[in-house]
Amino acid sequence: MAQSEPATRPIEPLFPMPAGSPRGLAPEQIAVHQRQRLEAAMVEAVARHGYAGTTLRELVRIAGVSKSTFYDHFESKRGCFQETFHEIVAQVAQRVTAAYREDGDHRQRLAAAVGAFMELIAREPQAATLAIVESLSLGRAGLPDRERASEVFEVILRETFEASRSRRQVSPITTRVIAAGFRAVAYKRLRAGEAEALPELVDELVDWALGYQSAETAPLRSARAAAAKPRPEAAEPADELGWSEPPDSPRSRSQLGQRERIVRAAAQLVVDRGFENLSIPAISATAGTSNQTFYENFDSKRDAVVEAFDLRAAEAFAAADRAFRAEDGPFEGFGAATRALLEYIAGNELFALLAFFDLQTAGPPALDRADAAINRFTAPLRNDAPGGIGGSAPGCVVEAIGGGCWFAIQHDLARGNASSLPERAPELARIALLPVAAPR
Repeated sequence: MAQSEPATRPIEPLFPMPAGSPRGLAPEQIAVHQRQRLEAAMVEAVARHGYAGTTLRELVRIAGVSKSTFYDHFESKRGCFQETFHEIVAQVAQRVTAAYREDGDHRQRLAAAVGAFMELIAREPQAATLAIVESLSLGRAGLPDRERASEVFEVILRETFEASRSRRQVSPITTRVIAAGFRAVAYKRLRAGEAEALPELVDELVDWALGYQSAETAPLRSARAAAAKPRPEAAEPADELGWSEPPDSPRSRSQLGQRERIVRAAAQLVVDRGFENLSIPAISATAGTSNQTFYENFDSKRDAVVEAFDLRAAEAFAAADRAFRAEDGPFEGFGAATRALLEYIAGNELFALLAFFDLQTAGPPALDRADAAINRFTAPLRNDAPGGIGGSAPGCVVEAIGGGCWFAIQHDLARGNASSLPERAPELARIALLPVAAPR
């Protein structure tokens, strides 16, 4: 395995706070100076308190400007956050692309690009946390910038595969998973406070990416075949009360307890309005209960939303577990489980929207639940998985696979392609299994 060269070039900070006073500058220069100070203040404030805990008062204090100056540049705190997020993505993309354009063979250039990305995050964890972790609080509104960030690496990967000696084609969904996987590994290390370790993972991640031009093995073909077969799940009883049923309807009142109705109301409203606009009175009204009843069951609106996700996720993974156990071997089992999970997501719109867009807007405890769901998907791939595949892929590669596959599913959902998700199962199973099936 070729080793990538350590980064030696100095790394310019993404958001240095402009020094000095703007006095004496031209009006357009003053505007740039003020905007830069506000964006730098957003990075600092979000690092301290998270997006939800950042206030306009603190932003203008850190930036050293007035509220009226803030509103000269941004309509709201959310607008300032989104513009800062966009600027971080643009700057990182520029630097990663420049690293890739340097001399070297296809592996060296890819390693240079991934290395520049990881080194920048290690040096600038505050800005990286805003772009990679806190941007999830925007839900669907933050998806375009996250997709633009992935597209940079998708272009690099396509060029890399074309420049390699292998003639094996790599599918667009595979490049999408790899690109998002790089970001998923960064996300994990940022949340754990271990961003400084990211540059050490470059070689393992580059080897993982280039491994997708390897030949397919018999176990992989078996897994793909199992993933291609629709699951023969038993039909739900005709009187099964779906989650789209109004929680205050006569049927809901006759079949559900108050806590269940509150949970379903929270799920429906957070998908419809977003977490920021969700209120406990609205949940209570939709559930047909009082605020007092809500507080007898939950401490916060977040708790109700998280419980809704937990219940639906348990159903989804129970279907996947049944499919896994029904097969003769772990590779076939993983393929069948992937199909079952995608069929569940495709057939449950409320769960799909909650799991892939709205849960993450509810703050760190909700992010923990989303991370746990991805870990359940990749559990059979880990070296110590009882009854699983027990492959030899490094831990960071398993993280990349999980986060990358989750992003690929989100990508299709965002484009209204939920019904076609089950057809993705053979390719996603291959993407997940190839690194653990191949020898190190």
